Amino acid sequence: MAERDIAISDTRQPLGPLAERGWSLHCGEGVDADATVSELSKLGDRLGTRVPGRAGSLEEVIEPQGTDDAHPRSLSARYGLGALPFHTELSHRTRPCRYLLLGCIDPGALTAATILLDWRTLGFSSQELDLLEGTAVLVRSGRRSFYATILAPGGVFLRYDPSCLEAVDKRGRIALALVEDRIAAGSPQVHHWHRADILIIDNWRVLHGRSSSDRGSGRRLARILIDA
Repeated sequence: MAERDIAISDTRQPLGPLAERGWSLHCGEGVDADATVSELSKLGDRLGTRVPGRAGSLEEVIEPQGTDDAHPRSLSARYGLGALPFHTELSHRTRPCRYLLLGCIDPGALTAATILLDWRTLGFSSQELDLLEGTAVLVRSGRRSFYATILAPGGVFLRYDPSCLEAVDKRGRIALALVEDRIAAGSPQVHHWHRADILIIDNWRVLHGRSSSDRGSGRRLARILIDA
């Protein structure tokens, strides 16, 4: 992963690198958990309005979890401490959040890196984009399940999460397989966490995943989701 972009105290908006490549990495000024969360909040407030995560909280602390400890409909419930596949955060909602902000409270062991992949670099042809934009799949979200296309109208964002998207016909199976194949052939960025790192991800552009983790690795990240 590249060098940190700017310090949190820099008064510039953090949108330059974010607009250029879909993610931005910042160096925190404090090394304790409270300072990291405070700096994460400042950046989030510059970008837009917070939205609640899966558990309903506007501010969360996440760590690798085994299948027995995870939220029933989360990726961790399916993959546990294994590698989490690339996905769009909040794909199970009609409008995924625009930005995902992660702040490192404790990097823990060297496992559990965050992996980033810009879907625009996956080489979809115009015909393939038409397929993704014109093919409905089922988005499973309990009683709030709905149908949506993988690619939002106008290519605004790619909705992808293997834990909640389900094909309902042959065309849908072809579309999901296409995305899966392109992701497998992609060239992701890998970020190994350091204490007080803050990573901003354009969730409409960059898919993210996690490498496998050992149980009790100690990695703890603060997470804020932003709509803009």
